Amino acid sequence: MERLTIDDMKEIQLELMDELDRVCREQGITYFLAYGSLLGAVRHGGFIPWDDDMDVVMLRADYERLIAGFDEWKSSDRFSLAWYRDGKSIYSFVKLVDTTTRVLENFVDKKTSTGVWVDIFPLEDLKPGDRRPYRKNALLSLVRGFIVADPSVGSSAFVKLVKRIVCPFARRLDALKYARAIDENARDANRGERSDVVADIVGTENKIVEFPRSLFDPVEMPFEDRVFLAPAGYERFLELQYGDWRAIPGDDDREIHTFEAYRLSLIHISEPTRQAEISYAVFCLKKK
Repeated sequence: MERLTIDDMKEIQLELMDELDRVCREQGITYFLAYGSLLGAVRHGGFIPWDDDMDVVMLRADYERLIAGFDEWKSSDRFSLAWYRDGKSIYSFVKLVDTTTRVLENFVDKKTSTGVWVDIFPLEDLKPGDRRPYRKNALLSLVRGFIVADPSVGSSAFVKLVKRIVCPFARRLDALKYARAIDENARDANRGERSDVVADIVGTENKIVEFPRSLFDPVEMPFEDRVFLAPAGYERFLELQYGDWRAIPGDDDREIHTFEAYRLSLIHISEPTRQAEISYAVFCLKKK
């Protein structure tokens, strides 16, 4: 397998975003750059220099439409959705992944790996001020975190010790069951009708951030050499999420994800995927 650099991963993530953007525009589905990707777009014109993933959010109805129709709409078997409902991921939210790659996360059991990804989080219409979904989510996320954690890796000696004690017991539990419970908790909190506030329950773990729904009118936002969709109220979104988002953090305060990523050799790729990749490459050459 070929080891991928951070720059390789970023280029693949841009290709994943190209596919997501195409599908969503063609099908009338709205997505928004969010979190570090939105911060990077606004503050840096693209990726945060020390970041290595991409995040988008969608209102729950659009999110479920994307999941239901993506296999029909995608341009290649290179692109796939992975999450707990099909057993391809231990996460409670969807990842758009490149099936010709594999990523090993340093703090997660290596048996749960997927391809290079873009994270897609659902936004729920919530009753303002209702904290019960957040509290339940925090507990479920804590347990799921121990189930899938790599006990040999930790941010401190104390964290490693806690993992070594707790993880053997947590491994007896079903990670997919907890991922499902996290998602169901978020869907149960959704009012099923338009609300003045929306929130990402499944992606918060223990943070409470409610966004005015009025922020989420789509606008085009430059990102590297592309243009993707972002919330019109992006400054307020970033303020609610990060506080003083304009300030560049010092080296010690920069959140850096730690991955090992590889491009799979053709012998490890299924025949349908290999043929789809060949067809996709020919299509791209003809366009040029």
